[in-house]
Amino acid sequence: MNWKLVILAVGMSLTFWDIFNVPYIVNYSSSAFHVSQELASFPLSAEMVGYALGGAVNGLLASLRGRRLGLLTSMGLVSMGSLLGLLAVSFYWLIPAELLIGLGIEGELSIVPAYLSETSPPDRRGRNVGLVTASGFLTTLIVGPIAVLAGTGGWRLLFLAGLLVSIVALVLRLRLPESPMWASSKSRLTWDWGALIMLAVWFLSYFAGYSLFSEPIFSLLQEKGFSNSALYFTYILYGDPLGVLLGTLLNDWIERKVSSTMVNVIAGAVLILWPLLKGTSFLIAGFLEMYLQGFKFPVMYTYTAEVFGTRVRTLAYGIADGLGHLGGAVGPLLFSLVYYGDPLGGMALIGLASILAGVFIAVWGVRTTGRSLDQIRG
Repeated sequence: MNWKLVILAVGMSLTFWDIFNVPYIVNYSSSAFHVSQELASFPLSAEMVGYALGGAVNGLLASLRGRRLGLLTSMGLVSMGSLLGLLAVSFYWLIPAELLIGLGIEGELSIVPAYLSETSPPDRRGRNVGLVTASGFLTTLIVGPIAVLAGTGGWRLLFLAGLLVSIVALVLRLRLPESPMWASSKSRLTWDWGALIMLAVWFLSYFAGYSLFSEPIFSLLQEKGFSNSALYFTYILYGDPLGVLLGTLLNDWIERKVSSTMVNVIAGAVLILWPLLKGTSFLIAGFLEMYLQGFKFPVMYTYTAEVFGTRVRTLAYGIADGLGHLGGAVGPLLFSLVYYGDPLGGMALIGLASILAGVFIAVWGVRTTGRSLDQIRG
């Protein structure tokens, strides 16, 4: 199984590389092409549209035609988008480029956890999904330094790196076998209403999580006396990869219904209490919040793939996580509107959203850890 993890980790690392390099690409390329601030926002918006659609589209393809085709399609889309961005002769080329990349990224996220869940033993399912997920999150640690070194004149290099890695990942994935569970499944594709529950869970969780990267958080840091807010935000942000690593290590040791519930509830409680603190305790709470945000991904990626039946698994996952990303678009906007009128109310808003995500899992969710997928949903 190890060689499969390595092959999938190559593509997943590229997925998170592309997610985090977009702000640098937009910043550098908009300056190079001398475009307005309004136009400069279009590539990021296009990628968000790709996120919303990519999971459902590629999830449906993988449900109907197999996981292997879905894995190849996601990397193919990222390759096409990266090539288009690399060869861009105007800023307008970056809009369809980021749309294609967004489709591929979310298509990847809808297939990889499902494929790993179906090809891993029950007692190692969480670890395997977590390891591949961790490979992606750890890649984010090098995006910033590389982007800074590339500078305004080297923004195309960020697309070149994505293109080269996606081609390598695409070629390597030709070696992957089809998921035995999908190949042996005789059931017809039928709708699972649980997809809407998990859509609500991810919408609320992304609502809170993406809000942590919006301007009010930097204002909060400054209000607490940390004038260099970008520097101190970076300090607390390092809780995120630590959370991913520990979430991976503990993923098969704790019942995932419990861990998925508690990580959202505790994260929400920390958000509500955070603005009441000051000094070192404030920074520790911020680090803890980012740790919890990172911890939830290997746990919830695994859990979301487990709670659906084989035939509908990738489609339901794609709908839940893909459309759930809309929470990441709405959250920062509403958070900002509320925060600047009522800071405590703004933090309570995103805290309660996170808590509600945990409540949905507690009420609707099923126990999955250590059980075969056939025992859970079939």
